[in-house]
Amino acid sequence: MKIYKYLLYILIATCTLSVNYSCERDDICAEGTPTTPFLIIKFIDFETGTLIKAPVELQVKAVGVETPFTLGTVRDSISIPLRNNESITEYEFTINSDTTSNTDTDPAPDKDIVSFQYTVKEEYVSSACGFKVNYEGLTFSPPVTGDDGNWIKNITIQRENITDETTAHVFIFH
Repeated sequence: MKIYKYLLYILIATCTLSVNYSCERDDICAEGTPTTPFLIIKFIDFETGTLIKAPVELQVKAVGVETPFTLGTVRDSISIPLRNNESITEYEFTINSDTTSNTDTDPAPDKDIVSFQYTVKEEYVSSACGFKVNYEGLTFSPPVTGDDGNWIKNITIQRENITDETTAHVFIFH
């Protein structure tokens, strides 16, 4: 009887250990896990150089794409994605884009094209989340203006490496 008691304890201990060691955590990417960051652009008044100035009726779309990004009401900054399969992304920034209710005195749409260049760096996050992309060495080409002139007066890079979305990466002065 004593031997059965020891065998029962050994069996219970073996089952407990095998259950504890065979369990794995769920492969679910936690909500706060860092993902590929967007480019944060802040709009500044060109005259003062320091005051925030929201562009009027701003529309942003990638060159070659018909559908613009949904920005809502732009206050001082926007978040837009960069391509992670190329090292260049071109955007059309258009102000006064809402022409549905314009009168003769309203300003015409004004479009500038800005090209952003960078190096794509993949970073392993976890087995559940996979990889995220960081962008390093952010630069830009001067805005290409159409017949309507340029509304973007100056661009400055505030942070060359885009690894998070905590502060603005680019200032656009207008």
